[in-house]
This record gives sequence, C-alpha cells and structure tokens, in this order.
Amino acid sequence: MHPIINIWSVYVMHILAPVQIMYIWYYTLMTLHVAINGFFWDKATVGVGQYLHGFVNAIQRIDAIQLTLIIPADTTPPPVPQGVRLHRVTTPFAGHSRNLAKLWFEQIAVPQAAQLIGADLLHVPYFAPPYHSNIPVITTIPDLIPLTRPAYRGSALVRLYTALVTQAVKRSHGIIAISQYVADQTVQLLAYPNDQISVTHLAADPIYTPQADAVAVVAQHGIVGPYIYYVGGYDERKNVVTLLRAFATLPATIRNHTWLVLAGQAAGNNPVLFPDIDQEIATLGIGARVKRVTVSRDAGPAFYSAATLFAYPSLAEGFGLPPLEAMACGTPVLVSNRTSLPEVVGDAARSIDPTSVGAWRDALAQLLSDPAQRQHLRAAGMHRASRFSYAVTATQTAAIYARIAAQVL
Repeated sequence: MHPIINIWSVYVMHILAPVQIMYIWYYTLMTLHVAINGFFWDKATVGVGQYLHGFVNAIQRIDAIQLTLIIPADTTPPPVPQGVRLHRVTTPFAGHSRNLAKLWFEQIAVPQAAQLIGADLLHVPYFAPPYHSNIPVITTIPDLIPLTRPAYRGSALVRLYTALVTQAVKRSHGIIAISQYVADQTVQLLAYPNDQISVTHLAADPIYTPQADAVAVVAQHGIVGPYIYYVGGYDERKNVVTLLRAFATLPATIRNHTWLVLAGQAAGNNPVLFPDIDQEIATLGIGARVKRVTVSRDAGPAFYSAATLFAYPSLAEGFGLPPLEAMACGTPVLVSNRTSLPEVVGDAARSIDPTSVGAWRDALAQLLSDPAQRQHLRAAGMHRASRFSYAVTATQTAAIYARIAAQVL
C-alpha cells in the first residue's frame, strides 16, 4: 500500500481549490512519482500540447508530485520546467514509419519506461493509453470526435487504431475529461463508470491579455479597420464555411467596411475532412474582404485584441480554447451553441445555432453595429476567462493522482 493516509479528506477538499495543494502535501507521506506521456510536448500550439504545457508547468510547483515526461528520442523538445525529469525512449520504427513509431511509443515504450523509472502512476494526456501497463494508468480525454463524426473515422487502419485505444481507455484506472460534455459522452459512448471520471477544465495561456499595441501589430499584415477574426482548424467540424456564407450575405454597407480575417491553414488535403476554403471564398465573391494570415504565437494576443469580434461556428468541440483566449484578450465573442462551447463561455458570449447561415449573418450584423453590446461582452468575457486557471487544473489533477494512488497502490 502506498503511504498515503486519510485520502478521502483530500478528495472532499477537491472543491476547495485554494487549499488543495496544502492538503495533498499534508496527507502524503511520500512524493508520488507520475510518468506522463510527453508525445505532444514539442507540439505546444495544438490543443493537447497546450493542455500538456499548461498543467505540467503548474503541477510541478506541487511538492507532493514528482513528474517525469517520457518523450520520443528523435524529437527536440522545448525546455521542461525546473524539477521535471525528461526520459527519452527509442522505437524500432523511428525514421521509417511515423505512424508505427507513434503506435509503438504509446503502446510499448511508454508503459515500459514508466515501469523502468519506478513511477507510481502513468498519465496519458490524450486519447491513446496503452492497452497493457504494469503501472496504473490515468487517461485524459480531450474529445471523442473520432467516435461521433464520420468524417474523422479515417481509413481501415485508422479505425483499427481507434478501436484499440477505445478498448485501452476502458482499462484505465481513472479518466480525466476536459469538460463535463466530454465526461457525459464518455459515460454514454464507452460505458465508463461515472464515479471514476473527473473534470478538469483547460485555461488560456497567460500571454492572452489585452494588448496595447494590437492595432499596430495587425496593421503590419495590411489589416486596418474593423474585422471579424477566426483562428482554429479548417477541418469539417470547424464549420468555417458557415462563417464565410454569413459574411457574404451581410449588408453591403457593413461588409464593404469590414475584414474577415482567417488565421491558420488546413492540416491535410482530404476534401471530405478539409473543405476547400479558398474555393468557397472565390465562389462567394468575397475575396476582396477576406484576409488569410499566418499568425505567430507571439502575435496571437494582438490579433485577438484588435478584432472587433471573434467568431467561432464550430459544430463539435471537447472544450474550445480559442473563444476563451479571445475573451481573455477582451474581445467580444460570437460562438456556436453546440457541445462543450456553452460550458466554456457561459453567458459571457453570444451563442447561436451553427447550422443557420441566416442566424450568423444577423448576429454578425448586430454586433458589428452595436458598440454597447460589444462592450458588455468584452467585460463579461474577461471576467469569465479569469475563472479558468491551470493552477486550479493542476491542483485538481494532483488530487486525482492521490485518490487513484490510494485505491490501487
């Protein structure tokens, strides 16, 4: 039995985030050593990478937790926080097959390394835990989109991989969902016990704050004047086509004086999964008022801050970080009312049906024409965003580690 006593007191204190760190330290006689699958550590701009960096940077400040990030040996990772150990592992497929190397890393190398370094627990922060592990496994589920949207099911090999990790998730000793929506889906789709699922929200990175020089930064990209901003993926569920069509049907008096600024690129060329955004822009005849831009991480807060409003018509999210980042920068947000997004934005954003082009057109027109409503959303959004913190996420995660360790060690 791992030397943790009175663990239920820690669990009860779960709802009192400000004192959890002290409570965990007091009731833990020995530091818990947690190995973390660090595959996404060098991918800090994608959702799982943002989550991984956010909670690792925060949880390493908790004395009762010792972290070791397990990473592929052939990657060049960003620096790890002081006190976090780094353990590199090789796979026989490195340099030959990226997919097989990733599979071997997740299913073989990570659990073996976790056992080798003497970890108490293995935390996999995305939907890919090992099917077999001699170390108790905790899995974070960012979303279950491959199980719910046909466009994401992929080839036969991809579906086989999804089936493998789905069964592996069911063998986890505990699940962390990044939203209540994902937690509910996990119960419904995987029949996983509800009492073994915990919810820890994501948070905006501290760099996302209102920027005094935002207008000047954006002007360097040739954008001067009011603009609607979108940043995110360009895959089918992001529903960018609806935003384009709504913008195209705005009254000319508004559209001709407003930019639609789209940041990012499609991550593939499968036409089912990645609609041709440029062709849609050309078909709608709005190319003169649409800007496609590449925005660096450092410039991201400025693009949010200078925007007249941020639009996010996504059909499916596990959480939805961009709307939260926009709110943290003081930007009014117009968002879909589907899946996890209402849970994230609350009543601090305008939420509408993402399938109605007319509803999006009307909402865009109203917000672009109503400074008072934008100011209300700006203030409400900043207040809402301040309620999400990786310090809280880390404290909750540490309590989950302690609770599961008490049950299985």
